[in-house]
Amino acid sequence: MVDRERIEQRLMKLEQTVRKLKEIATYSWAEYSQDEGLRDRAERNLQLAAQACIDLANHLIADYGFMSPLTYAESFVVLREEGIISPDLAENMQKIAGFRNILVHDYLKIDQQIVYATLNKLQDFQEFAQCVYKLLE
Repeated sequence: MVDRERIEQRLMKLEQTVRKLKEIATYSWAEYSQDEGLRDRAERNLQLAAQACIDLANHLIADYGFMSPLTYAESFVVLREEGIISPDLAENMQKIAGFRNILVHDYLKIDQQIVYATLNKLQDFQEFAQCVYKLLE
């Protein structure tokens, strides 16, 4: 049985972080690249958005009794196989899970141009949230 409260809390967090990321995306590359605080906000909110999606995926997998994934990225493969998300979205979410790992574990190697470019690809987070909302209906 789906724990709606846990799912809704994570969806709200995802929406909050995407809203913050959209605001950061309004800055030019010149402004972004020169502002350490802005870069930190972008990295942290991308990490939180990715983690919210991973948590949502894993809650759904557990609640519905789907096959247990071995990795964060595999969580989105499971949701694709169960027909929850499209193959394209699953592929993009797997990349987001990998990017989250870089933000958390390889933080010394973060390429700010990739972070900045990701700010213009927030629709994957929103599409994933829509799939979760649809499942809850």
